[in-house]
Amino acid sequence: MLAALAFRALQGLSGFIAYYGATGMLTSEGLRPPNVLVLMGLAAIGLTTIAASRAERRPLAGLWVAAIVVALPFLLWSIAHVSDAPCPPDHPPITSAYDCGVPGASLVLATSGAVLIAAIVGAFVELRSLASGRRAAQLT
Repeated sequence: MLAALAFRALQGLSGFIAYYGATGMLTSEGLRPPNVLVLMGLAAIGLTTIAASRAERRPLAGLWVAAIVVALPFLLWSIAHVSDAPCPPDHPPITSAYDCGVPGASLVLATSGAVLIAAIVGAFVELRSLASGRRAAQLT
């Protein structure tokens, strides 16, 4: 039980690293390629998920934790910015007089929404299997 919590904490931390790096990819000029933090976070998510899956003998064990940590803030951000007019190419500097939004906010909304739904389903399935495993252990 303690190992599972440690794996989930590491997966959450790895998801936060990936999220923090991905925020730098969304600029007024559009979506940028992944930076080192995103790649490190994704590698850490993969390694912790593989380790948790091997230890718990369940595929994709706890991947939902990292997915929620990444998807939820992006979903909330994109809801707030989906109605902003996207910045045109070579736009003037953003000031209080001139403002434009990040191009692709609707794509971020759709992607983060889909990832969040998949993460919630994954969490439900994992928690349900844990509960049924405990019941089976109590019956024996």
